[in-house]
Amino acid sequence: MKVACIDLEGVLVPELWPHISRHTGIAALNRTTREEPDYPKLMRARIEALRENNLRLSDVRAIVSMLQPYRDARRFLDVLARDRAVFIVSDCFEELAESFLPGLGYPRLMAHRLDTDADGFITQCRFAQRQGKQDVVNTLIRDGIDVLAVGDALNDIGMLKAATYGYLLRPSPTTVALAGDLPVADSLAEVLVRLQQDQLAHALI
Repeated sequence: MKVACIDLEGVLVPELWPHISRHTGIAALNRTTREEPDYPKLMRARIEALRENNLRLSDVRAIVSMLQPYRDARRFLDVLARDRAVFIVSDCFEELAESFLPGLGYPRLMAHRLDTDADGFITQCRFAQRQGKQDVVNTLIRDGIDVLAVGDALNDIGMLKAATYGYLLRPSPTTVALAGDLPVADSLAEVLVRLQQDQLAHALI
């Protein structure tokens, strides 16, 4: 069996929080895991900023729904799905990510959840029971499964290093500096080319 574990934001769709920041004018929402790898800390700051600006989950969902997947994202997943099960392994939240699933061919989504109060304000995150995305990959690898992983940020590095084939897509300089010898691709098409080359090289070993 073969599996593809693909990050969502920055890989298949635009980064959500910078878009929310631009739409609302709230500068505090512009930071992502590219700059702040402590995700719980980052989300606490985001939730606080939303509450201070009287923005409910429904408001955030409406803003996110304006975005569309990248033009080549669906084809990329379709190609992978020819011989791999496709999982979206994301530190995003189901309530925000689900609007993208139709445009991506309804891949399996592995993400976190958001809790709200009676007034619809986000109160806290319910994080998936895993110690980072790499836990998903490690479990698959232990079961003897060939895993492709693609991500773009600091919080993807562990997942990529654990995978059979791991690729950074258009990473920031900060991520590159901490990524060691992980291969870097400039496009989803390049990921497919490099995967094909690496699989051939692996078969010849």
